Amino acid sequence: MARILYFGNLPDLLGRGAEELFLPKNVKTVRQLIDYLKKRGDIWSKALVEERITVTVNKAFGALDDPIADADEIAIVSRGLGR
Repeated sequence: MARILYFGNLPDLLGRGAEELFLPKNVKTVRQLIDYLKKRGDIWSKALVEERITVTVNKAFGALDDPIADADEIAIVSRGLGR
């Protein structure tokens, strides 16, 4: 199970600071994870704007095209995102 952490004002916007989930088989990169999360609804789409987030994979800064797996910890940090 992947551990997803939310930082910046994402916990307030999304109503959670962390969650664990099994990644769907088609989610192999951070970008695909972001796209998957955006399908949860309007607030997710507005909060997870690629140009405004920084990510880490297993506590190392990463890029949106970095590979991820179910055992990974992925942190998503917002940069200046407003409501």
